[in-house]
Formats: sequence, structure tokens, C-alpha cells
Amino acid sequence: MKQCLMIQTNDRKKFFTHEKNLPQLIEFSKAFNAEISIVQIANEKEILELEELVPALCEKKSQNQTEYEIIEVKLKPREDRQTILKRAKDIKDSIKKNLIEGKIVSLKDLSKKYGKYKITTACLCNHFKQTRQELESQGYKFIKVGGGNYKLTPAT
Repeated sequence: MKQCLMIQTNDRKKFFTHEKNLPQLIEFSKAFNAEISIVQIANEKEILELEELVPALCEKKSQNQTEYEIIEVKLKPREDRQTILKRAKDIKDSIKKNLIEGKIVSLKDLSKKYGKYKITTACLCNHFKQTRQELESQGYKFIKVGGGNYKLTPAT
């Protein structure tokens, strides 16, 4: 088995090339939203030189189905705007629901719950702030019950 790079395009085509070509492929990955992984491949004949890779990427037909084993994902495609906005709405809805149900909401808990998305604390604070402003405009009052812990009191 030979270790090499695998480029997976948006249309699920897979191409294999040498690891030394990674620096040249970084910008390609960013521009075309391609995933680049280090893999082990059984058939070394599938590994393309950079000069062979370029025309192969432009062809409509896909590569043969080659067996491989992913070792490490080097570059993941960025998420599209719709996914990011949907996730933000889900986070705000979750915060709002928990507060209205009388639960205590903490930034630490939000970080744990949404940690898999690699959302920064600043981003979570922004979602919390927007939710708080929305609820305050509806007449709710916020109480700080501890470091980074907040609770809602009903409108009076």
C-alpha cells in the first residue's frame, strides 16, 4: 500500500496524487471547495503526477473506483452560507426555548453542546446577545445567576 493525497471534488470525483503536491493544491481546494486527505492506496498506478492531474480534473468522466483508506483529512471544504445561517438560527432557537422554559443558560454549556461545529465563544456570545435583545423587547427581564449563567424572569 502506498501513501498519497486524495482530492475529492464537489461532484464526488476522487483523484490521487503525491503528497509533495499538497502546497500547490491548497489554493485549488479553497477555490473549488475540494477535500484533500492523506490516504493509503493499493493500486499505485492510480497516483497521478501534477501534470496529469490538471487535465484529469477538467474531464467529465470520473476516475475508476479505487480502494483506499483515509489516514488524515488535511483540508475540508468550507460550509456554505445556508448551512451556517441555519445553524445560527438553531442555536438562537435553542437558547430562546431553554430560557422561556425557565432553565439556566450558560455559555459553557453552549460551548459543549455546539463544540462539534467549532464555533467560537465570541460567536456564541453574539447569538446569546441577539436572543436576549429579542426577548427583552418582548418585556422579559434577565437575571445573572452566576459567572456566565443567565435566567429569564417573566414579563411583569
